[in-house]
Amino acid sequence: MLDVIALVEDFPGPDGKTKALANDLIPGGSSLNAAIVFSHMGGDATLATSMGAKGLVRDFVTGDLNNHRVDLRDICEDPNFQIPLSTVVSTRSLGTRMIVNDAQDDCSRLKDGRNLFSGRFDLIQLDQYERPFVEQNFDSIRAFDGPVILDGGSWKDWSPDFLRLADVPVVSEVFLPDGPQAFAEMCNDLGLSRWAITRGAKGVIWQDGDSSGEIPAVPVAAVDTLGAGDIFHGAFCHAYAETGDFVAALSSANRIAAKSCELAGTRSWMRA
Repeated sequence: MLDVIALVEDFPGPDGKTKALANDLIPGGSSLNAAIVFSHMGGDATLATSMGAKGLVRDFVTGDLNNHRVDLRDICEDPNFQIPLSTVVSTRSLGTRMIVNDAQDDCSRLKDGRNLFSGRFDLIQLDQYERPFVEQNFDSIRAFDGPVILDGGSWKDWSPDFLRLADVPVVSEVFLPDGPQAFAEMCNDLGLSRWAITRGAKGVIWQDGDSSGEIPAVPVAAVDTLGAGDIFHGAFCHAYAETGDFVAALSSANRIAAKSCELAGTRSWMRA
């Protein structure tokens, strides 16, 4: 998607108005952000996503991905599909944000994606978007010879379907409708013995087979938490693909995501 971002000191009240401390117009979305982080850290990232109609927005997003050396695969066949627009307002005083997503649904008129999964990839990360494409290629994803990582940001009606595709779910505490214990039981029922729950300022809970533990949060003076979860996933996937060490990869991602919150936006930490 394309994010229209504003950093403010505090949210204005009803009918209120405030002056931005910073503004940006930047490509975003959980998988795009994670792919750029993965590439920034030295990995080879391929992003399969819907680009749709030709025009300025598509050119802008494509150029950004090219600049960050992300291999783009357009999965959408619908010439009328428009890249969604997202409006994001973050507060410096609270380190929180408000996001208004586009009303548009995922692209449902799709290209044949079978060739995509014949590539030599070390892992696949799924977020819970591009649902029609995931459903169309369910068997190919299931047959993938490598770990499938699930980025579970929040619980959705179709979350169980994505969990059934996952080998390693790494989800936020917002994803848990009934709490960590219920999630652990759900993973156990699905035969998933390796998972993690990110909890922001409360750190990360993890389980790896018979071992489990907690990674404490890294203390930071948060300015903007926008994209921190996406950054976490991109950094985790890179470290996990490099070493295969689950807990060390979580710890590395935890540090990088925390540091990203000290600066505004999703890219500033890369230049710090």
